[in-house]
Amino acid sequence: MRKDYYDILGVSRAASAEEIKKAYRKLAHQHHPDKGTGNEARFKELNEAYQVLGNSERRAQYDKFGHAFESTGGFSGGHGSSWSDIFGGAGGQPFNFEFASGDFDIGDIFENVFGMGMGRETQASAKKRGRNIVLEMTIPFAASVLGGKEGVKYQRVASCGHCLGVGGEPGSKSETCSACHGKGTIQKHRRTILGAIAHTETCEDCRGRGEKFTERCSHCKGRGLEHITETLDITIPPGIREEDSLRLSGKGDAATAPGGIPGDLLVRLRVLPHKIFRREGNNLRMALPIKISQAILGGSLTIETIEGEAELQIPEGSQTGDVLRLRGKGVADPRGHGRGDLLAEIRVEIPRKLSRSLRAIMEKLKEEGL
Repeated sequence: MRKDYYDILGVSRAASAEEIKKAYRKLAHQHHPDKGTGNEARFKELNEAYQVLGNSERRAQYDKFGHAFESTGGFSGGHGSSWSDIFGGAGGQPFNFEFASGDFDIGDIFENVFGMGMGRETQASAKKRGRNIVLEMTIPFAASVLGGKEGVKYQRVASCGHCLGVGGEPGSKSETCSACHGKGTIQKHRRTILGAIAHTETCEDCRGRGEKFTERCSHCKGRGLEHITETLDITIPPGIREEDSLRLSGKGDAATAPGGIPGDLLVRLRVLPHKIFRREGNNLRMALPIKISQAILGGSLTIETIEGEAELQIPEGSQTGDVLRLRGKGVADPRGHGRGDLLAEIRVEIPRKLSRSLRAIMEKLKEEGL
């Protein structure tokens, strides 16, 4: 069962329009997604409630019909509507299907005729979401292997902190918007191959609120928005790959229309190369230079791993190209299935110059067929 709009805003059914507005502004400020303690789901719920109770006509319908009032305004993709209803314009008048030249999108035609019934987002609803922001961030090789936190600073559009996004100076009075007569939307007509089709757009004068303030916000000049510099600590999941993207919900631009939710921040990752290691799936590979004596006699060798030093046992008679494996010292699996291995490829170093004593030893080895 859907929650009562009055309960969402914490007001009684006898509350005045001013009381409803004050309750909404207080709760919206508390739960705004732009705040660190914000709650996007709760903020969306508050906006939905205020879109109804903050409009006298919609509130009257809601008081009479409850949530069922949303389906009383004509065809909305449900069942039981006649074709005359479907192809009717404002006030039940039929659309004027005159042919017109020019480019058209058949999806736009059905979008305007059927609205959300075709499963597509309408122009009005599309404006209720802020723009996504895409940026690139370069991270150290170790962070891509083990995960970690990296800081990022970027510019974005946010709700004005002075007026809480409403566009009016705090304490100023509001009045019905003269452009949309308090509806928050304006009906426009588009000429298509099927003639003139009406569609609804958010009122630009009042930004969809249905009301304007007598005094504009001194900080944002009535826009309800401001440009801010955002600094975030982004969690890098272990095992991330070059050009993988991270999505941070609600950290994009604020919606231009009231009741909307912010867009997302999409961070495309670049990984710096490492001077020792290279990635092969969930394994790491490195070249391991050893001396001739180590190759012949074997023994324990301290090597560098992505997270510090470790001991590696060199077998007797090791050859260039042999690969030794340190289990669990590779890349953390992004799905949580443990870690890969570190593969150390042996390269036996041959000295370019020999001392007299070393040459004598080599001559003896040669005599023995080695």
